[in-house]
Amino acid sequence: MSTDQILHRPWGIVSPDFWQKTDPEPTTPVSAPVQAPVGPGPAPGAMGQTAVPPPPAEYRWRIAAVTAACVPPIDPQRLAAANVEAEQIDGEFTAAFGAAHSHTINVRELRGWIAHLMGQPAAAARWYLHTTGLQAHVWGTEHEFTRASAGRAVQQWKGVTDPAERLALGSELLPMLRAVTGETSDATLAVQAIVEPSA
Repeated sequence: MSTDQILHRPWGIVSPDFWQKTDPEPTTPVSAPVQAPVGPGPAPGAMGQTAVPPPPAEYRWRIAAVTAACVPPIDPQRLAAANVEAEQIDGEFTAAFGAAHSHTINVRELRGWIAHLMGQPAAAARWYLHTTGLQAHVWGTEHEFTRASAGRAVQQWKGVTDPAERLALGSELLPMLRAVTGETSDATLAVQAIVEPSA
């Protein structure tokens, strides 16, 4: 199993049936406090894991089309169109369900994955930083979903090559990592070494 596949659980591996399995530059997400509480949230599944409900039936074909564009071989034009469609779905879900609903969070996770595929690691990291905040609001900092989003943020941050951008983004990631993964986690220490080298 590839690193990317491991990083994108428990939402599943991005494929045409991405959502069913769990039952251009993107706009930069805003790290504002979440206003809307989660709706009917995911329920505990087998083995104590949390089951993420599929999106509404009327959206499944649209989301399947977006995720299909993320399957190799990647076609840049198709991926760009999927990015625009994901942004549209994000807006519709936000209006219908609120920012903290699992449907909205999953679409924003998908937008992070698309940014990664488009070769935009900083944008991808910011999406995952954003979804980590939403997951923490809904589930708490110790939940598997929150920690998975945090892990994805760090993984994408590692791909940022511009030193100034890496430092600026690391400064945004570090407080989140301290809250979610702990002061002495490998992720926290890796980012801290760049942001606070004398610490």
